[in-house]
Amino acid sequence: MFKRILALLLIVPVIEMLILIESGRRFGFWPTLGFIVVMGIIGIVLIRSQGFVVINNIKLELAHGQIPTSSVLEGMIIIASGLLLLTPGLLTDFIGLTLLIPPVRNYAKNILKNILIKVFLPGRIVRIRW
Repeated sequence: MFKRILALLLIVPVIEMLILIESGRRFGFWPTLGFIVVMGIIGIVLIRSQGFVVINNIKLELAHGQIPTSSVLEGMIIIASGLLLLTPGLLTDFIGLTLLIPPVRNYAKNILKNILIKVFLPGRIVRIRW
């Protein structure tokens, strides 16, 4: 798992740079920069609105005495989407905005839920040393 994350941290910036260079070559510097800024602004607006919806869902579920697992997972995905949108680059902006679409977010939520079940259901204890 750690090796996959490390590989992503090394590969994604290289891919982002290649995409930005090619985009700048095809469309020009200013249109590419403008696109990144506009995508960031749209993302911030969407994250804010979707975040408020998730927070309200968590409050409602807690008020009814339910454990808000689904809403918490959605919140985690929205936070991840926000981090991707804050990272400059066309690929991360695309992935971040895609995760804000409710059907895509539900699909990602199911994948995240299955991963968490595989990690925590067998009773394994996960220790993280700092």
